[in-house]
Amino acid sequence: MPTINQEKLIRELEGIDWQYGPKDPAALNELKGRIADIGGRFSLISYSDLVKGVDFSYPNINDGRTYRISVYEWTGLNRRILGDCLGYISMQSCKETGFMASALVIGRNESMPSEIFFNWMKDLGVLPDTRDDTKDRFWIEQVNYAHQWYKYGRKAPTWTESI
Repeated sequence: MPTINQEKLIRELEGIDWQYGPKDPAALNELKGRIADIGGRFSLISYSDLVKGVDFSYPNINDGRTYRISVYEWTGLNRRILGDCLGYISMQSCKETGFMASALVIGRNESMPSEIFFNWMKDLGVLPDTRDDTKDRFWIEQVNYAHQWYKYGRKAPTWTESI
């Protein structure tokens, strides 16, 4: 894999106009807590289990009243909200610990993150391509870093050291 300038990556992530992630701190903290909990148990969590029962509150959705993602009827809006929240969480975890926390969140059928996650990593320059071996190697590395962080508080090496 290519060498990644982590500072440049963080600047790119910070430059994203996050539509939902930072705008509902309570929901964001709930998602972060669930990811941390599962990571500390050396496990993974499905997208559906991550959002089940979480109340989201955004002024432009449902007239500002709380909104729950239906895990049985995923809409484009549901995917956008969750994707934005996971992207924002990953930006924070990358800055704080050196890994993408959203790597612990998977599709039930695929047992790994969505293609959108890997395409995003390619668009950010983290992955040179989206071949299966490239995705697998990167994902396994990120999961291992996340598990070590959430269980023992060990930061990942900088991107230039690890990739």
